Amino acid sequence: MLGSNSYLGLTNHPRVKEAAIAAVRKYGTGCAGSRFLNGTLDLHLQLEAELGEFLGKEAVLLYSTGFQANLGIISGLVERGEYAVTDKSDHASILEGCKLSMGETKRFRHNDMGSLKRVLERLPMEVGKLIIVDGVYSMEGDIAPVPEIIDLAR
Repeated sequence: MLGSNSYLGLTNHPRVKEAAIAAVRKYGTGCAGSRFLNGTLDLHLQLEAELGEFLGKEAVLLYSTGFQANLGIISGLVERGEYAVTDKSDHASILEGCKLSMGETKRFRHNDMGSLKRVLERLPMEVGKLIIVDGVYSMEGDIAPVPEIIDLAR
């Protein structure tokens, strides 16, 4: 709940508070380090196993923060000669992930599907393109028009 911006208003829900208190009693106030070194708890492993089963996948990997997830995922998906196409209001972590990738970044005007269409039309058809948007833009609270983006991606 720490990084949710409380979009669903759960940060003060009694059951969430009780679960947080129980977790602090069992695990303390945090991990001693990164997952790689000494910060993996049984909770991490259990959640990864349950998510893998739910998704029908052999394994899943959880990142500690959304920022880290964007860095790792985007830089791993966009290869040399490919394009990351991003909304101009995307979170800084998305832009940093694009910088770490081997591809080129193109940006379109915020939530403007005409602008996105024009950017896509200028790119070679035969190369990979990854359209990246925030589902909910944290600064404005705007919601991305995902169905329209999917239509343009096809």
